[in-house]
Amino acid sequence: MSTLPFPSNTEAVFKAWALERAAHPKGALSPRSLASYHSLWAGWTEHLLGHGPLPWHEARSADVRAYLEALSPRGQARGMLHVSTVTQRRYYRVLKSIYAFALAQGWVEANPVDASASVSASEQMDSLVFHAIDWDALLDAVAPPIDPPPPDQPWLDVRDQAILRLMMQSALTVAELAGLDIGDVRHPRLGSSQGVGELFPAEADAPGVAAAPVMLELSGARKAQERRITLPGDVGAAVLAWLTARDTLALPQDAATPLFVSRKKAGRLTPRALFHLANRHVSTVLGPRYPDTVLAHAGPMTLRNSCIVRWLDAGVPEDEILARAGLREPQALLRLRKHVHAADPAAGAA
Repeated sequence: MSTLPFPSNTEAVFKAWALERAAHPKGALSPRSLASYHSLWAGWTEHLLGHGPLPWHEARSADVRAYLEALSPRGQARGMLHVSTVTQRRYYRVLKSIYAFALAQGWVEANPVDASASVSASEQMDSLVFHAIDWDALLDAVAPPIDPPPPDQPWLDVRDQAILRLMMQSALTVAELAGLDIGDVRHPRLGSSQGVGELFPAEADAPGVAAAPVMLELSGARKAQERRITLPGDVGAAVLAWLTARDTLALPQDAATPLFVSRKKAGRLTPRALFHLANRHVSTVLGPRYPDTVLAHAGPMTLRNSCIVRWLDAGVPEDEILARAGLREPQALLRLRKHVHAADPAAGAA
């Protein structure tokens, strides 16, 4: 293979690699694969622009690994907050192939997509649990719910506080949060059993109503996900505070409308928006303690896993944890048990 002149830009790198692949009978890419790999390469080079910027030919294995760890889902990936290990491996293979081609051309000194750049499934999952000290800091940073919310409190803050508490203290998944409707909330302050009509103000509560727990009706693709959960006191209070704030917005209030709406009030929050909400909270609270790459993929699943570990810490019976979290088999808890510290003084904080 004859060497080519050094490419003028990253687009030329990809085109040269694709042409080289097309020259081999078994190496040509379908139009669909070509578009997918081009998007992958563009995402990588865009990542490099935001880190330095770092020239593509100067990237090292640590840069590749950081990128793979920070990948988040694109589009409406229901229930996902970090790409699967299958997707990570695909990115790894494509980047490795492009850099191998660049190495053969003499454009790079070494292929940065090596064994050190690979992220294994076990490493990814191990990174998705916070220890109790960090967990306390994350919880303490969520403001206590006030119902009705203060007039000067932005409605987005009230919304985000309710969402974070549902992630951190009730272990809801992204799909569950995105799919919640007003009618899924059960409380005497709601004007009907389906959440239709008036939301009675907190100060007008009848005796006993204020003490009634808030409940959620949850559903999902699996039978175990179809459940009714009782929210802890401050979580329920945060949801009611959000309903009070939501009631002041120019939005439909019937049972079939989304409980949580986007910043532009245009509809449901997307999984990507929920990931960024959680990651922003984690990064704000814990950012001074860790490098950016450690927290880059910390999101709703990190908070859910950490909540479940806190339940295990507190000695909550396994059957109850499975029911709360919408899990069917005890095996689902196996990888989390190694994070349990039953004697931890912070046990039960979640």
